[in-house]
Amino acid sequence: MPLPPLKLAVLHYQPKGEELDPVVTEVVEACQELGHQVTKVGVDDRVQEILRDVQKSKCDLVFNLCETFAEDYRMEVNIAALMELAQLKFTGSGTAGLLLAQDKVLTKQILEFHEVRTANFATFENDTFETKGTLRFPLIVKPARSDASIGIGRHSVVQNWQELTERVRDIRDDLQDEALAEEFIEGREVYVGLVGPSAAPEMLPIVEMDFGNWSAAQPRVSDREVKFAPETEGSPRLVMARDLSDELRARIERAARLAYRALKLRDYARLDFRIARTGEAYILEANPNPYLEKRGELAMAAADRGWSYTQLVERILESAAKRYHLTAAAPRRSRAAQQPTGT
Repeated sequence: MPLPPLKLAVLHYQPKGEELDPVVTEVVEACQELGHQVTKVGVDDRVQEILRDVQKSKCDLVFNLCETFAEDYRMEVNIAALMELAQLKFTGSGTAGLLLAQDKVLTKQILEFHEVRTANFATFENDTFETKGTLRFPLIVKPARSDASIGIGRHSVVQNWQELTERVRDIRDDLQDEALAEEFIEGREVYVGLVGPSAAPEMLPIVEMDFGNWSAAQPRVSDREVKFAPETEGSPRLVMARDLSDELRARIERAARLAYRALKLRDYARLDFRIARTGEAYILEANPNPYLEKRGELAMAAADRGWSYTQLVERILESAAKRYHLTAAAPRRSRAAQQPTGT
């Protein structure tokens, strides 16, 4: 059933003096195309302004695009917690889902319990060193709680204990985070988008990272340069994964669905996998509320399904609106009332 017109507040991170992230405009325009009244709410580093500006908008629902706060990606979960305390309705994963997915160690422990395959790993917390499974070099060393590939690059792949020790120390010193080391899975990297409620999400077609003219001497690592640098001839780029066997595709989708439910994700998320040369698929990480730009993995997968970008945004809104019983509760407004009230 189509949603009635809603008053939406698009909440996003907006440091002073910086340009508006293009994804904010893309989401706002999609929501307006759907007939909703939209107010943009930008936040930087003042907690009180978040609730003040959202409440000032008198919105029915917050479209939460806020992935960081005060230049700290680890604060994403605190934004959701603040809205939950204020009893605000918002899209995307709540405190539980964001917290579980943000902590890569906890994510792996939960997935292990649910028998979802991940690489063998070791954790380094304070003076404690623990392993799960037999570790074989090379390993990839990651910050345990950072997001958006922060602290991850080709230097993250280590070949021996000395390199491992140095990388763990660098993560502690530079990022003030604990370290997670896991076996480096050499193979294809694919991304699975899911849209909908935790119990019954819709699976989108699988997207793959084509590493292009990547040097065979370098480990294939999807760092920030790979993900966000401008695309050039021969550079890594996103493509649809066309040649997966039905059996492998089914195993990946089953693992993604189990992870989505186990990690309490909702409305939309992306699960990242590596397919080893043996044919086994391993979850690398879970990404609740992934970046929604029109050229991103989720929008690309939606387009392959036959959805426009606006229809993808609509599916996300529908999932959140159903959770909060907004599908028929909001009164229909006049055309004039549907114009944006803020910038």
